[in-house]
Amino acid sequence: MRIAISGTACQGKSTLIKDFKETWPGYTSPDKTYRDIITDQNLDHSSTTNKETQMAILNFMIDELQKTSKGDKVIFDRCPLDNIVYSIWAEAKKESDVDEEFIKKCMPLVSESLRFLDLILFTPITSVAPVELEEDDLRDTDEEYIKEIDNIFKAVHRDYMNNPRSTFFVEDDRPGIIEIFGNRKERIDLIKLYLDNDGDFIEPGNIITEEELREMEKIKKAFGIE
Repeated sequence: MRIAISGTACQGKSTLIKDFKETWPGYTSPDKTYRDIITDQNLDHSSTTNKETQMAILNFMIDELQKTSKGDKVIFDRCPLDNIVYSIWAEAKKESDVDEEFIKKCMPLVSESLRFLDLILFTPITSVAPVELEEDDLRDTDEEYIKEIDNIFKAVHRDYMNNPRSTFFVEDDRPGIIEIFGNRKERIDLIKLYLDNDGDFIEPGNIITEEELREMEKIKKAFGIE
């Protein structure tokens, strides 16, 4: 199972990966992440990103995905879907060299690369149990920026749910996407609805009952997730 944690900044993705690997110790993570690319190449990033940064990160992410095989158990900190979301934000702001042509160039690379993922765990901003913002040199903690990125992620997720021909994904070979929210224990408990003790997908039909689904919808509403 090849899994990626996706979502806007400062939503506890690194902590979720730590908790995930403690719960399912059979999983590994790559030695390097997109953060190393930013640091090693001294790239502008986050709200000051540009074509050079976005393409360098995208190429790195695609290379890392292509190193995996179907039976591997790997969990990634972000994936190409995150990259295109940040590029879309930059294009919309018109404050960098990221333009519509760049988005068109990247989109098929992103959709094809997502074939190498089996599952995306999406961490949206919620109105309940917010994650405390943590500062470091590679995190942009501007709340407006973080929310704008989150809105794009949520729009992509809605497109995924309602449009089988979404340009973000290959129609017949797309990864699953699960919203993960709540405190640290609640996030792991949500994932356990879909993964067994070995970290494999629970067989379809046994994932969740109709009653459990209704309860999940109540929980999502309580957490402010549309």
